[in-house]
Amino acid sequence: MNNVRAITPHLTAVEVPEELRELSSWLIWRFEQYEDEPKPRKVPYWADGSRRHGQQGGSVDRARLTTFVAARDAAVRMGYDGVGFAPLPGCGYTFLDFDNCVDVDGSLPPEIEQIVGRTYAEYSPSGKGIRAALKGDLGNRKSKATDDQYGFETFSSSGFVTFTGNILPVSDLVVGPNYIAPAGDDVRNLSEKRFGCAQPQAEVDPEDFMLGREPRLGLSVEQMEELLSALDADMGRDDWIRVGMALHHETDGDDTGFELWDEWSSGGYSYPSTEGLRTQWDSFERRAGQRRRQVTMASVIKMAKDAGARPSEAGSRKEVLAKAEAIMADLPKKSLGRFGPVPIYDLTQRPAMSWLIKGVLPKARLGVLFGASGSGKTFVALDLAFSIARGVAWRERRTGKGNVVIIAAEGGSGIGKRAEAYAQHYGFDLREVANLHVITAAPNFLDADDISEVLAEIRNLGVDIDLIIIDTLAQVTPGANENTSEDMGRALGNINLLHDATEAMNLVVHHAGKDLSKGSRGWSGLKAAADVQIEVLRHESGEREIVIEKMKDGEDGLRWGLKLEVIDLGIDLDGDPVTSCVAVPAEAVRRKEDADDRKGVKKRGRMENHVLEVMTLFDDRSVVPAHELIDKAVADLPEPEPGKRDIRRQSLVRAIHSLSREKDGPLKMENGKIFFFE
Repeated sequence: MNNVRAITPHLTAVEVPEELRELSSWLIWRFEQYEDEPKPRKVPYWADGSRRHGQQGGSVDRARLTTFVAARDAAVRMGYDGVGFAPLPGCGYTFLDFDNCVDVDGSLPPEIEQIVGRTYAEYSPSGKGIRAALKGDLGNRKSKATDDQYGFETFSSSGFVTFTGNILPVSDLVVGPNYIAPAGDDVRNLSEKRFGCAQPQAEVDPEDFMLGREPRLGLSVEQMEELLSALDADMGRDDWIRVGMALHHETDGDDTGFELWDEWSSGGYSYPSTEGLRTQWDSFERRAGQRRRQVTMASVIKMAKDAGARPSEAGSRKEVLAKAEAIMADLPKKSLGRFGPVPIYDLTQRPAMSWLIKGVLPKARLGVLFGASGSGKTFVALDLAFSIARGVAWRERRTGKGNVVIIAAEGGSGIGKRAEAYAQHYGFDLREVANLHVITAAPNFLDADDISEVLAEIRNLGVDIDLIIIDTLAQVTPGANENTSEDMGRALGNINLLHDATEAMNLVVHHAGKDLSKGSRGWSGLKAAADVQIEVLRHESGEREIVIEKMKDGEDGLRWGLKLEVIDLGIDLDGDPVTSCVAVPAEAVRRKEDADDRKGVKKRGRMENHVLEVMTLFDDRSVVPAHELIDKAVADLPEPEPGKRDIRRQSLVRAIHSLSREKDGPLKMENGKIFFFE
């Protein structure tokens, strides 16, 4: 009986193990036929459509690799043949490629069947081969297929592995679609048979006296803080561990280094807690006592340089003066260049600030609207958009009618229901609002071609655009390091290009950082560049509010109460209720000190915050089956230590019930479904 499944599933239906989905190691590929070659090659491309080249695992490569969903969507949008995982040095995974191993009846050699029966494995694009994923590093080896044996290849830190999502029946039945097993003796025995040894051995020079005695660089605390500020705390786990090792080495394992590592790590979404960090820190002490090469702060300096943290270069005094003389010679007498000084009185004669919404949204270049997950920032953005598109007052503030475009890069499939709920609540027909348009695809704001295409589509509307809402910054900068000026400066430059070409105000929807008292997440230059920054807060009491956190040419500190009102939109085909929310005015929040309020927001437990973060990963997160949320959330949590009971599911269920019981909380659970009110 032939057990081989169809090998060409629709690309949009491809799924991969949960623990691989969010790793920034994904690319796209397509078949390309080369002259004098019998079959086409699988050629890798980055998700922006550029052919992958240069150093694999280098700074450019890491910046342009992306998550699974972003790569899959790009492959669908651009008509590529598939997606692939690019293992990078230190990724912690090995992928096995068995070529021409599937018989016509679907059977496999017994040694392969043993391996694929205990871990995730799938058919290759041709259907004649098998791919299997394992934890551990078995090196990069290859043994070609011959007339009497199948081909065998391992990928641990180079190349790429195609994913079809076409899981083997035995793998699906025994371990399911999300389990990746550690490399075992079965794989090592096969590697030794085919390659001559189980895995590559690190070369150690026994005569190297300095091995394990690498000198410290003598950096100050301030210098180490500056280096860490250039790095993304959500970098891959292996690089994150290397940063900790380097700090441990530089500070001789004392608490100064630990506190630096802990404070920096707490800014990332993968932060395990101070206690979890302490356990890892103590393990470095055992490594330091071994005769192994130590990771030093030189590695962190290189990481920071790769992330764009380079000192600015100034020309010599003579060069600067010579250039100034040349510029002066080209300037007509008393004319003004870009930095021309003007009499101070002239500045008082310039036109007054113009507003889209008086005191809230200026007719300027850039605004940022940010908040924590579940605060309601997307609903607030939609409320602002409708007020301008309809020309109706917002919170009794004068509003000019204008044309609005929303780039719904995050949750674009759910914006229709939100708009329907808004129209139902305020009693108007959406067909009356012909000047509000939505882009539901997710452009890459690091890619010039995508920016050109977005700009062309917007200008093709044939009207003057007043406001462009970009929801969210993270979704339009796939693979970017949000903490670096290199990546965020590039994205900001392209956002400003939209303004230069359309004169529209750009309002960027963004996430709050782990420490809510520090404002929006990532690079501080974004706030510095913004003409207005608006925060959407959800307090421990359940009350919400909108705060003008910064207004460049206006009044800071203005605040309004906010409530998310649930709107019943009918029932679906299964008879279940369909609902969405609308951001509506509420009584002003009774004030405490700002710092106390923000600390109150952080009092949610780690599991509650984890549930809210995982909820944002769903394309349509307004209604999600509870079992899907729990499965996804469990996969993102570390496994319990050997011998300890696994209570992850119970803890997550308690967290969901806790969030559901909160007054005006971010979610509700009914009949096995979770309704999310972001």
